[in-house]
Amino acid sequence: MSSKLWNEVKVHDSLKSFETPYVVRLHNFYALAPTQSCFKFTHPKFGTRIDNRRQAELRFTAAESAVVHGLAGYFDAVLFGDVTLSIEPDTHSDGMFSWFPIYFPLREPLRFQKGEEVVVNFWRLESNNRVWYEWSVSSGDGMRHVPIHNPNGRSYWIGL
Repeated sequence: MSSKLWNEVKVHDSLKSFETPYVVRLHNFYALAPTQSCFKFTHPKFGTRIDNRRQAELRFTAAESAVVHGLAGYFDAVLFGDVTLSIEPDTHSDGMFSWFPIYFPLREPLRFQKGEEVVVNFWRLESNNRVWYEWSVSSGDGMRHVPIHNPNGRSYWIGL
């Protein structure tokens, strides 16, 4: 990802700063692997209770040896029919110059060797009045990992 972004977060010297996602323009970063789809939502959903909690485990293969400082999140939406809106690099919509990805920092950067498996876990969780994300990264063998960031929305959440 980007050591520059990570250092900007580190300046705040708090757990909260590393458990908060940031909307940023990614222009000086290295993508360790191609993007993968994480969550899918279908709207409208008619029913008494809409459950928008999600969990995903994504496995990437490091294209080069690198240090992972954080994760980039994009969106790709089908509004209706063939009308789409995307900031994902491979399907980026024309004219989306002011829509930026989200950066999920890691408390401790992790080094991966070329060809090594990177395991990313993401959760989208909710309560009656808020929604939040949790994330963690580990090596494929589980020997190196960072703890779950933002458990129970302790540092960052969105009010409903």
